[in-house]
Amino acid sequence: MMIRAVLLHPVRFHRDHRFTRTQASAYLDGDLGPDDRGRIESHTHMCPPCARFMAGLRRTVSALGKLRGTATPRVGVSDGVLARLRDEPDNDGGAAPPPV
Repeated sequence: MMIRAVLLHPVRFHRDHRFTRTQASAYLDGDLGPDDRGRIESHTHMCPPCARFMAGLRRTVSALGKLRGTATPRVGVSDGVLARLRDEPDNDGGAAPPPV
């Protein structure tokens, strides 16, 4: 089916291929109008790579949604790294660290 679509309308197929990839997040968020949603749905029915891409993105969004309820660390990663760097002894002959 994909080969037929490419052969009959190669420019449109490639344009829809790019459109699907760039608008996938908006599609999943429900931010596209009916015409654009239909364009993506039609394309993913003809294009196995885009269908797999959309399925993977759906799984990723679902997994990230499940993380919302998990506890987050009180100190951010960058805060922890900066604190460790401040606590390390000077290794450069006593020069002060650059201001942060």
